[in-house]
Amino acid sequence: MKTCYHTEEAEERVIVYIIPITALLLSFMALLASMRFIFSRQGLYWIFPAIISLLLFFQNLDTLLMLGAEGITEFSYTFRNFSPFILAFLWYMMIVVFHYALKKTIPENKFASDARKNRAEADYLMKVEMRQAKHIRNKKKEENENSSYVPAVPEYRMPEDD
Repeated sequence: MKTCYHTEEAEERVIVYIIPITALLLSFMALLASMRFIFSRQGLYWIFPAIISLLLFFQNLDTLLMLGAEGITEFSYTFRNFSPFILAFLWYMMIVVFHYALKKTIPENKFASDARKNRAEADYLMKVEMRQAKHIRNKKKEENENSSYVPAVPEYRMPEDD
């Protein structure tokens, strides 16, 4: 029977990978958020953060791949080892704050929004009215086709007896 013992060495090996994986996850979330915000009303503001997020993502991916290739076994609690995580976390928080700041400062164009809603409502009402008119037309046509034909007989005048 094989037993697995919990050792500090195994714990250090895990923490060596946890920090880069978490940093990679945070930078990926920042990249996805900035890519999503590119297609919003403030899309032009999000191009530069998306590029930075992409660079940060590839940096963290490279760090993780190098770590896996080298197989580093010792880990020290230094700022250098935690800096990718700290940078990715702060960058993600910055994107979230930037999103809410843009949302507050760039108001929605009420006139355009109201015009769009009014147009949609008018299109809907027109569809409903056209459907009702078509239904009435079909009903009249059906009545005309299915009603019995009453010929119009001209009045017959009997010749007068002279």
